[in-house]
Amino acid sequence: MIATSAGTGIEDIIPPEDELSDAMYRNAKLDFFFPVQQATTTKNPPSPLPTSLDVSSSSGSSSSRKYQPQWKLLRTLVGAHQGWVRTVAIDEVTNQWFVTGSSDSTIKIWDLASSQLKGTLTGHIMAVRSLAVSNKFPYLFSGSEDKTLRCWDMERSNAPEGCQIRNYHGHVGGIYALSLLDELGLLLSGGRDAVVRVWDIRTSKEVALLTGHTNDVTSIISDVNEPQVITSSMDGTIRVWDLRNQKSTLSVTQHSKSIRSMKAHPNEYTFVSGDSNGSIKQWLLPKAELLNNFENDNDEKSKIINTLSINPITSTLFAGFDDGKMNFYDYTSGKLLQTGQTPSLPGSDGAAIYASTFDMSGLRLITCEGDKSIKVWGDAAND
Repeated sequence: MIATSAGTGIEDIIPPEDELSDAMYRNAKLDFFFPVQQATTTKNPPSPLPTSLDVSSSSGSSSSRKYQPQWKLLRTLVGAHQGWVRTVAIDEVTNQWFVTGSSDSTIKIWDLASSQLKGTLTGHIMAVRSLAVSNKFPYLFSGSEDKTLRCWDMERSNAPEGCQIRNYHGHVGGIYALSLLDELGLLLSGGRDAVVRVWDIRTSKEVALLTGHTNDVTSIISDVNEPQVITSSMDGTIRVWDLRNQKSTLSVTQHSKSIRSMKAHPNEYTFVSGDSNGSIKQWLLPKAELLNNFENDNDEKSKIINTLSINPITSTLFAGFDDGKMNFYDYTSGKLLQTGQTPSLPGSDGAAIYASTFDMSGLRLITCEGDKSIKVWGDAAND
């Protein structure tokens, strides 16, 4: 059992319902950055930079097939950070803002509609590698290569003393993955020390430790219904955990290389994983049964998949590669719909895609890249 003290269990660390706090969050979160009069749904203007994303539809398509967007570059945020942009998270509740973390050790807050910078959070002393935005509380969590895990109260972003309110101490290596179980008041983190630590959000205490991986933990998926945790690692395995008993119930070894990214489908009980050999696999929960191997584009140069994202509206799967290649797949069939290359900025050594996310409307894709830029992509038909 997960325990905070002898004789207590996971039920004892479930926070009480707080309807007032929840209502305040949904209506006034980040009010300093986004006052009511600025809440708009302004369409993103196309970027003057040319796109190099070429359409390559899979064979057998027909006019009767459901509509699939054709993605093109809308906007490039040049010099968004002073280092590689390594992670991104969107506020799924308001769909008004997103945050990015970089190897320059900063976290930046951006307006989703206009892509304007709204704030910068400082405190980490090394690269910020993982971010998670709470859907229940006005909290942002960040993990860094400096081995620290921090909690930021976004409603205090304009406070002179800053908005960092908690530290979670225990990792002995960089933190590369975060996941939240808001309903239970739990935060999960993993990284270079090859373990997953489970934290009580309110007390900052470690309440569970999941051990079994032999290399860096790269992704964490959590499900409150079991409660269940799925993790991926550079050791090439996926592990399924029973959170109550702190035990690994299953180790999946069907990937041949290190797994860089996993993503759960927002509306289905499935998830996908991508590895450094260019392989993408789809799994059925709760037992991680293999459903599908996604179509291989037979590109011998592009192999390493750094990031996966799923469009919540169309179920399009995006895969971003270490050499800047971009692939879009039909999530149901696994067929390749579109492929191309993100344009690298002048003077850069390339534009590795390190992180990505779709917004909740499914109209925008945000990519974070090695040329220190953030790029916003949209459906060409909506120009």
